[in-house]
Formats: sequence, C-alpha cells, structure tokens
Amino acid sequence: MAQGPRLPQAPVTPALAPPLKKHKPDARSCTTLLSLPHELLCQIFIYASNPALPIVCRQLMYHLYACHDSTKLLWLLHRFDDDPEQALLRGAQFRFFTHALLQRLDRWYQKQGHGAPVPFNNKVLPAHLFAPVDAARQADNHRLLKSLLERGASASRPNNYPLIKSAQQGDQANVQLLVAHGANPSARNNLALRLCATRNNKSLVLYLLDTLKVQPDADTLKACAQRELWDMVQILMDHGAVPDMNTVNFSF
Repeated sequence: MAQGPRLPQAPVTPALAPPLKKHKPDARSCTTLLSLPHELLCQIFIYASNPALPIVCRQLMYHLYACHDSTKLLWLLHRFDDDPEQALLRGAQFRFFTHALLQRLDRWYQKQGHGAPVPFNNKVLPAHLFAPVDAARQADNHRLLKSLLERGASASRPNNYPLIKSAQQGDQANVQLLVAHGANPSARNNLALRLCATRNNKSLVLYLLDTLKVQPDADTLKACAQRELWDMVQILMDHGAVPDMNTVNFSF
C-alpha cells in the first residue's frame, strides 16, 4: 500500500535541567582579609604598593598605620623601586612619615655605601608639616622640618607658603627655623606680619618687628583697626606704621 508524503515533525525540545540551587557559603568557611595575621597583612601592604589600602576600613587602618616603621620603610622602598631620594621626596608627603622614619631611611641609605644622609636639595617642604596637630606631633614635625632644611629643602617654595602658614598657626619656633634657612619674613607684602597681628599674637609680632626688623605697613595697621585691636595698633605705630585716612576713620 503506497504511503503518502511524510509531514515534517516539530523539533523535539529536550527537557531543561532544573536550575542549580545557589548555596550560601558558610560564613565560618570564608577567609577574610581581616582574619589574616598582622605579619601577613603587612606583607600584602608592602607588595600591593597601594596607599589607599589602609583606608579600606577602620580595622585595616589600625593594622597598617600602626605598623612598625620598618614595614613603612619597606613599603616606601618597594613602591619607589629602592630609590632612596624618591622614597624621601614622595614618602615625606604622607602623614605617617615621621622623623624616626627619616632616620631609619638614612641608616638604610648609609648601608648602601653613602656617607651622607639622603639629600633633599631645593625640594618643596611637605604641606602637612604646617597643619594644626597635637603637641606631640607638632614637636616631631619640627624635628622633621629641621632635618629636611639641613639637607637642602627650600624654606620659601612655593610662594613663601611655609613661613606664612607657620605665622598663621602662631608657631614661632618654625618661623625662626625657616628664617634661619633663608625665608623672607617680608614676602607677599608683609603677609606673615599681618596674619600674626590680626590674630593678636604679640610675641610673634614683636619678634618680626624687633628681631627681624620687618617694617609695618598701613594695610596691617588698618586690618588691626578694623578688628579693634588697639594695643596691636599702638605696637605697629610705635614701630613706624603710618595710618592712612581709612585707619583714622576706624579709630573714631
């Protein structure tokens, strides 16, 4: 019996396998970064060369910012390819860089056959040395500032910022140190004097006027009159400041 033409059959769709269930991992089986020993965390910090690693979380900051100076030195040397001058230039910009760490870098440098400390010729001083800090850190910052100036750092770059910022903070020790290494106390139209005077810092004003022979100007006198700092106005006038008409008007 003759068979008719075969009709096309629909393709057979294979049965889909049931989706696999995602099992939530047991928290006890997970090894997190914070569960690693402190020594291993320090090694990761060194070889990662990433300054942002300590600020990932508070616990990491505690581990890494409080780590030994030897770890910080290894981190700097690894990050800057064992170049001590770059380690100092770039490393000094970090707030964790202290005078003790500088001494440790010098010892490493001398072990490489260099007789002198790591140079810092005509380099810009780190801005954080002039930021407000507690008394203990301020003392360390002063020692670090002194060491950097002694090895050639610029006392004036950029635009006499170190001296002006020190005057603004009322840090007479820093002002004296910077002036001893060439900073100009009269730069930028007596800005250092104006900042001290308008903050009524009489001891620093008298140091600038009597010891450094800075000549007071009418703008500083007017700024003090605007703030009704009459004792300071008198000090400035006693040292030669001449009031203009605007200053005279403020006094009446």
